[in-house]
Amino acid sequence: MQTLYKVISIVVFFFFLTPNGHSQDIAVNRVEPPSWWVGMENSNLQLLVHGTNISRTVPTIDYPGIAIKSTVTLESPNYLFVNLDIGKTTKAGTFLIRFQGDKGSVVYDYELKTKRNSKHVGPSIDASDVMYLITPDRFSNGDTLNDSTDDTLENVDRANLDGRHGGDIKGIMDHLAYIEELGVTTLWLNPFLENDQPKYSYHGYGISDFYKTDPRFGTNDDFLDLVEKCHDKGIKMVMDQVFNHCGAGHWWMEDLPSKDWLNQWDDFTRTSYTNISISDPYKSNTDLDLHTKGWFDRNLPDLNQNNKYLSTYLIQNSIWWIEYADLDGIRMDTYPYPDKDVMATWGRTIEEEYPNFYLVAETSEEQAASLSYWNRDELNKDGYRSNINSLSDYPLYYAMVRAFGKDNDTYRLYEALAYDFLYSTPFSHKIFNGNHDVARVFHQLDKNKDKVKLSMAFMLTTRGIPQIYYGDEILLDGNKPDGLLRRDFPGGWKSDDRNAFSRDGRSKDENEVFDYVSTILKWRKNATEIHKGNLVHYKPIEDVYVYFRYLEDRSTMVIINNSEKDHSTYDLGRFQESLDGFSKGTDILTGEVMGSVGSITLPKHTAKIIQLTN
Repeated sequence: MQTLYKVISIVVFFFFLTPNGHSQDIAVNRVEPPSWWVGMENSNLQLLVHGTNISRTVPTIDYPGIAIKSTVTLESPNYLFVNLDIGKTTKAGTFLIRFQGDKGSVVYDYELKTKRNSKHVGPSIDASDVMYLITPDRFSNGDTLNDSTDDTLENVDRANLDGRHGGDIKGIMDHLAYIEELGVTTLWLNPFLENDQPKYSYHGYGISDFYKTDPRFGTNDDFLDLVEKCHDKGIKMVMDQVFNHCGAGHWWMEDLPSKDWLNQWDDFTRTSYTNISISDPYKSNTDLDLHTKGWFDRNLPDLNQNNKYLSTYLIQNSIWWIEYADLDGIRMDTYPYPDKDVMATWGRTIEEEYPNFYLVAETSEEQAASLSYWNRDELNKDGYRSNINSLSDYPLYYAMVRAFGKDNDTYRLYEALAYDFLYSTPFSHKIFNGNHDVARVFHQLDKNKDKVKLSMAFMLTTRGIPQIYYGDEILLDGNKPDGLLRRDFPGGWKSDDRNAFSRDGRSKDENEVFDYVSTILKWRKNATEIHKGNLVHYKPIEDVYVYFRYLEDRSTMVIINNSEKDHSTYDLGRFQESLDGFSKGTDILTGEVMGSVGSITLPKHTAKIIQLTN
């Protein structure tokens, strides 16, 4: 069992009198990051040391290759920032940091490990992958003994929509066979770090310890075990991280290093949620500050990334988890809300340490013009570049809702993709038809399973890196409040009246959609034209949308009939420029072989994914 915080060995510990006659202790409660690695590209390491009167000590280290460059104290006497230089030839091992006070000292054992061989030849996650997003508390309860703990405030209450339901890491591990059967290649978990809040803590976005797995989900070792089991099955892992805010229950809230550790207001001030204030050339500072410095909620204190010690702490936290857990990607929550220059530094620093590592930003923007601000290889007009290689493609999400939902406006898909000229790397966008913040796709599409299937067919064959929200593959329903759209997966609890992880526990419609999605996913794993190919599409006519994904020697034609009309004979003549050189094809969904590519039968509300051959 690995321990997160090392036991402090007290060599000499004295009480001594301060000038006012009171006794003064020296202690070290924690050091973060809790460990580090030799062989890193960046030799600098900032240690945040917290403990009673630790700022009144002088640290020393006697270990070959490690030098203390500087120490910094802020407003609280209980913090000391120790800046180290770790030489390129430094050996892995454990060394002692001695904190010497006027009349006593404490020492701390700190471990340096050997860095993994994690230089990626290509992108760690790319368009050959499909993500599966899980809200851990709502997926499966594998260990009932950790549902409530003595160390956390909120206990399990499955009857409460906003409460803890007991899902955990073991529950995910117990159902890796289901995830493998579905055919996804990557897991993305909503944050699993400790959220020690009195209520509404299940979602994971109110972090109270940036280095500790929430004990109701398991331990750090449990997460490492999950990652290893996933990797053994060829499944990658994306970690959800949060820089914009922490939870009100974070351990430092009772003793902030400095007042400017947070964005503080005279009275509680909520963010305006106005992302466009970042890129708006005419913005006022008042609007900008309200968006970036306002709090998401009273229980989510807004972190001030302009404090350079905090920004370094956060960036190092990302590097620590990448190295510690062998991550394949990071999804950054609320990306446009923290200081944008610090976030650009974060992206650049990760790229320097881990070339081609996948970073995807949550960018909830409905308009492509605004979203493109965060995805440019060249500088924006204001001189800014975000250094992010993937964005959450909300414009395409809303296009799907309008195309397959009540609007039934298929042109929206064509139009959304036509705006790709605004982006530098649209083929690396994370695309989705549902997530933990929006109504379930089944609900959005009027509980029409055929429309859900169309949205899945489109999402899994157009450009980008697809992401499926857990349960959407079996038509889970739900709308706001959040507790309903983040509902429990049926069968994840022993008391459930059915087990939708098994075929026998699903309805006919649920199995139909599961099989449909799984068929596409399993074909997609070897469809290099989908992974690396170009895209050409044709303007929809009468709600039939046709596009091709192609390489020099491979091509797949996708036909989406989003109309109420059956076509007994659908003429393909309009698409001849993309059909030249191909004489037949196979529909991967039905196995139907086309003897020619002149026309096809096209039922209403049906997609055809036709792999073309000579």
